[in-house]
Amino acid sequence: MNRKLSISALALIGTFLVSSCQNDDEEELMGNWVRVSDLDGKPRSNASAFVINGKGYITGGYDGEFYYNDLWSYDPALNAWTQKADFPGAKRSSAVGFATNSYGYAGTGYDGLNKLKDFYKYDPSSNSWNQIADFPGTARYAALAFGIGNNGYVGTGYDGSELKDFYKYDESSATWNTITSLGGSKRRDGAAFVINNTAYVGFGTNNGSFVSDFWAFNPASETWTRKVDTSNDDDSQNRTSTAAFAAGGLGYVSTGSVSGVTNTTWEYNPSTDNWTERTAFEGSSRESACAFSLGNYGYVVTGNSGSSYFDDIWVFHPSESENEND
Repeated sequence: MNRKLSISALALIGTFLVSSCQNDDEEELMGNWVRVSDLDGKPRSNASAFVINGKGYITGGYDGEFYYNDLWSYDPALNAWTQKADFPGAKRSSAVGFATNSYGYAGTGYDGLNKLKDFYKYDPSSNSWNQIADFPGTARYAALAFGIGNNGYVGTGYDGSELKDFYKYDESSATWNTITSLGGSKRRDGAAFVINNTAYVGFGTNNGSFVSDFWAFNPASETWTRKVDTSNDDDSQNRTSTAAFAAGGLGYVSTGSVSGVTNTTWEYNPSTDNWTERTAFEGSSRESACAFSLGNYGYVVTGNSGSSYFDDIWVFHPSESENEND
């Protein structure tokens, strides 16, 4: 969980037309970003996120000076944050988070001195953490993770070099198992989202270069299938440290780093295996934000641009036009 998951609004005029003869000067990108309640905690980047029972959670992160281990829960019905029990491991950034049907999980990362592989389970009913078995791969940070059903999946990242190995956590047996490695390129600071119990993984860098291969993971067969590449004519779609989420049966990446921080947003349609540009993120351009999905909406929170760190949170409405309900 981490396509990176990171301004002024991109103002485009005209009417959105689905037509082979449309004039690009008249096109308005779909999707609307609305700012909601700022994080009550400190501004930061490289936090971890997961969703349980319709609430988003973030923990950890770094603000250029301090590492964090506080846990915060966002309730969209109240548009409010509540502080929860602190993450019990070392304060860290660039860790991963995922959720099963009942619990949240967080682990790996970097504490300023060490790459980490310890892992913890969060129970929202008791507001408590318990340590589980260590992640079985090498200690690392800038990995990615996702949850499907009662299993969690963690892979890629950086342990001194980029990686592509993958592991499954079986909640019922509380054990980790090696699964087939991600096809294609090794990567760090990649992105993942889940649509209809299929995970989609891409983005990030390998040896300092952007990767463009994009993959779908079938948890039943534990196999990877290559999908359409993420590159476009000017290579502005490829990115690292992007925020990724799914909403309404579609996948999204927004913000991140291209040749500097960006605010562009791209939508993936699994039915057509195609990418389409959508309304740019309307907060400050940033990288290393975290993201989560609640209902048919995506949320992007925190991140940084150089030495500036953020605590704002924005919700993306896929079916609205820009600024429709601002």
